[in-house]
Amino acid sequence: MNFSDLAEKTRSYRRFQEGRAIPSEKLREMINVAGFAPCASNLQRLRFSIITSEKERQVLFSGIGWAGYLTDWIGPEPGKRPSAYIVVHAPEEEKSFTGIDVGIASSYIVLSASGAGIASCMLLNFDRGLTDSIAPAPGYRQELVIALGYPAETVLLEKNNEEIRYWRDENGVHHVPKLSLETLVLKG
Repeated sequence: MNFSDLAEKTRSYRRFQEGRAIPSEKLREMINVAGFAPCASNLQRLRFSIITSEKERQVLFSGIGWAGYLTDWIGPEPGKRPSAYIVVHAPEEEKSFTGIDVGIASSYIVLSASGAGIASCMLLNFDRGLTDSIAPAPGYRQELVIALGYPAETVLLEKNNEEIRYWRDENGVHHVPKLSLETLVLKG
C-alpha cells in the first residue's frame, strides 16, 4: 500500500471490536514508530501510557467526549468500545511547539495502527483528572488520548466543498466530508 492509500484509509473510527484485544507488542511498536517522528530541536519530550485493562478502559471511556457533530450520541455502546488507548503526555513546562510535536507523533501512531489493520480515533475532549488517575505521569500532563481497536464500522470519505460536518446514515455508515484539492491549494 502506498502512503496516499494509507493516509486515506486512516480515519477516525468510533466503533470497535471491543472483545478483540490488540497484542501489547503491536501497541509498543506504535509508540516506537512515534519515537521516529520529527520533533522540535530533537528534544523528544513526549511520553506515552498504554491502557488495556478492562477496568481502566471503562474509567477512561466515562470521561471522553466522542463526536462533537453527533450531539445525540454519547459514544460507542458496550461491545463496540476501544480495546486499548494510548495516552500522549508532554512535560508540564509549556513550550510553543508542544502541540505540534504531539500532533506529529500521534499521526505516526495512527498511521502505524492503520497499516496493521487497527482503527483509531484521536481525542482531545477527555477528563484529564480521570486520565491522570489511571495513567499518572508526574511532571507531565495529558495532551491527547488515542482510542484503538479493530474496526466495527464503515467510514466513507465524501468530496464536498461546502460542508465539513460528518454524519451517520440510516445504516450506521459514518460519512466524512473532505475538501477537494482545488480548494486546498491556494497557489501552485
